[in-house]
Amino acid sequence: MLRRVAIRMATGALTLLLVTLLVFGLIQLAPGSPLATSDDGLTPLSSADREALEAYYGFDQPLGVQYASWLGKLARGDLGTSIRDRRPVLDKIAERLPVTLSLNALALFFIVGLSVPIGAAAALNPGSIADRWSATATYLLYAIPVFWAALLLQRLFAVRLGWLPLYGSGGVTGIPRVANMVLPVVCLTYGGLAYVSRFVRTNLIESTRMETVLSARARGLTRFAILVRHGFRLAAVPMLTLAGFLIPALFAGSVIVETIFQLPGLGWLFIEAAYQRDIPVLLGVTLISGAAALAGILFADVTYALADPRVRRG
Repeated sequence: MLRRVAIRMATGALTLLLVTLLVFGLIQLAPGSPLATSDDGLTPLSSADREALEAYYGFDQPLGVQYASWLGKLARGDLGTSIRDRRPVLDKIAERLPVTLSLNALALFFIVGLSVPIGAAAALNPGSIADRWSATATYLLYAIPVFWAALLLQRLFAVRLGWLPLYGSGGVTGIPRVANMVLPVVCLTYGGLAYVSRFVRTNLIESTRMETVLSARARGLTRFAILVRHGFRLAAVPMLTLAGFLIPALFAGSVIVETIFQLPGLGWLFIEAAYQRDIPVLLGVTLISGAAALAGILFADVTYALADPRVRRG
């Protein structure tokens, strides 16, 4: 088991390294220069000031040397300094990380908490009217783009009805209030809810067709009792595995949701850094987000191995 975890961690570290290298290369291929203007993004820099800043940040060196220098700083726990405000990248990430973590934690809680009863209700009577309506509703939700749903919810609940704030916090750092988090959490939840609920339904139905469950049905147990005693236990492993893989999807969705609702999290920080071509911030956010995504995948893999002895032996 430890060997399996070590292999997965080594593979994840290599993947993370390749992702940061890809992001670094794409930034360098983009037109323009991050040092073309001053901190306000409008005033052009003189040639002397630009050359001095390029030397300060090491942009006058070959690309391979620049990336190796960033890796050397990373090994010492230093993610560099932001080009725009001269602040340490680690401080900026630490300031924004709680918002993204709280947003994703709430979304994951509601996805798992609502998907299980919805999927179980559909699995009780497969093919019934309730099951068909549930399938139609979840497929429609899964097909709705997040950005369109966010704008529609803003217009309905914030502009038209005035029940909820239009934006998350308007750029003010710190975890927003509950009212400011409602619409962002809804936007980040409904897609995963639609997918996971159908996943739960399918796994519960398949688990009730196993021999142990069929024998329980022959003993006179009701379908509801079979689902509670056997279905959830047999379907728990794939559901836990899927929950681990939801983490990368939630982090990816945070970029859109945080930008639309102006939540000062890692997603919005990534968009700001991309517009400003703030290379150290882009690499730092990519590293942290990638590490969180790989941690979720590792959790799913380890959970599956702990629950299934055949995987451990393999």
